[in-house]
Amino acid sequence: MLKKINIGLVALVLGFGLTFLNSAFKSADKNARFTRQWNFIGTTLSEDLDGTKYSQSVSPPTACDSGSDLPCYLNTPDNIDTQAKLTVYIHDTYGTSEENVRDMAPKQRAD
Repeated sequence: MLKKINIGLVALVLGFGLTFLNSAFKSADKNARFTRQWNFIGTTLSEDLDGTKYSQSVSPPTACDSGSDLPCYLNTPDNIDTQAKLTVYIHDTYGTSEENVRDMAPKQRAD
């Protein structure tokens, strides 16, 4: 009787172990969302709602954390990969308030 319980217990432990190992080593989800950084290259606060005033390849005109007048950059999901999509994302996420965009940006800069 004790032997049957031990075999059942070993089988249960192995089952849980295999389940854990299987889930621990799964590859990353292909639909996982990554972050894109869009650097603000505009010169006035009113431009921070316009996706064409951001660039992924050009650095911000002044150093981040140099002030609190303008956003330095915005982080977006990976699927926001054009300036047109960025404009829509900004309006959907921050509304039409330039101050919201600036204040919610990870870092700000001087104008």
